[in-house]
Amino acid sequence: MARSSWSYLKGEKRTGEYEELTVRSIGHWWMRDDPAWPEALRAGYHLASETGVAMIEPTALVIHDTAAYRDRQKLTYRSYVLQQDGEEKKLDAIVEGAKKRGAFADVRVPLALSCQYIPAMRHYFWGSGMMQIYGATYTPHGPVMNSLLFQIFDSMRHAQRFVELSWELNHGITPPVDSHAAWLDWQPVQPLRRFVEHGLSVFDWAETFVALNFILDPIFQPMHDVLLIDMAEHEGDWVIAQFWLLLAEDVKRHMVCGADFVAAMLKESELNLAVLQKWIDRWYPMAVDVIDGLRPIIDEANRGGFPKRFDQLKTEILTRYADNLIPYGLTVPVIHGAIHEPKAAFPE
Repeated sequence: MARSSWSYLKGEKRTGEYEELTVRSIGHWWMRDDPAWPEALRAGYHLASETGVAMIEPTALVIHDTAAYRDRQKLTYRSYVLQQDGEEKKLDAIVEGAKKRGAFADVRVPLALSCQYIPAMRHYFWGSGMMQIYGATYTPHGPVMNSLLFQIFDSMRHAQRFVELSWELNHGITPPVDSHAAWLDWQPVQPLRRFVEHGLSVFDWAETFVALNFILDPIFQPMHDVLLIDMAEHEGDWVIAQFWLLLAEDVKRHMVCGADFVAAMLKESELNLAVLQKWIDRWYPMAVDVIDGLRPIIDEANRGGFPKRFDQLKTEILTRYADNLIPYGLTVPVIHGAIHEPKAAFPE
């Protein structure tokens, strides 16, 4: 964690690592307040910081304070690297232990999970990482940028690790497993691919942040946990469950960042409530489609004795999500019965 910002020796506040990286180095944007620059530039995309000139995209949110949102974990490059170095060592130990015990050669999870879903996930994590890259690149707000940079690293790590997991599970299978084909053509993950591709077409950096961290993750990840933890443990495939349990810690951090960002924006301006509600109305139906797409995997597992049923899991996930929105003054959009509009309405 970052060092305290209070100096007991001097009896005064000093700038710590987190503040230096997010507020001073990244978050001080001068062009907007400098009349020497043309007004068109100051009101447009180009802003300058202590680190140079950057190009940003505007957001529909009203933000007065560049540090209104803060990462409660105050991660810096040093603390993040130290943290993830420990996590990588744990993962390596799981993989090496599984190899020695022959656990990868004896998995019993449904083939749809081991041969299609797990291989396809490398592309999901690459895609979600690209959404985070966009948000980090085009926000002028240092704390947001810093959080998203670490999430990019997480996504790259997850993608690489899922390549490794898929290789170990499917090594020697003929014909070889094609993860790219699974991502492009396998029906259960097409709603997930659609969400990512729509996410990459949005110009509002804050919307991509909210869509991924505050809407998709809290809905998709619980079902993903069922597939890789509950289903794997039911079949006795401890290696898959332990593998994801370690990586899932990163996603928990992402969701905390999303919730903190939304809370900070609601404090910034009452106008942001309508903006955030509009984003939920737009992205929630696609997030529901994502978990609907995974039904065939759970149905297949049910035929093999897995006790948890899709409809119950879906109801629990969506009810919990709707309940969690209440403190923010936000609601899920109306869904009529089991049918909802599968395509979000994007402006032409």
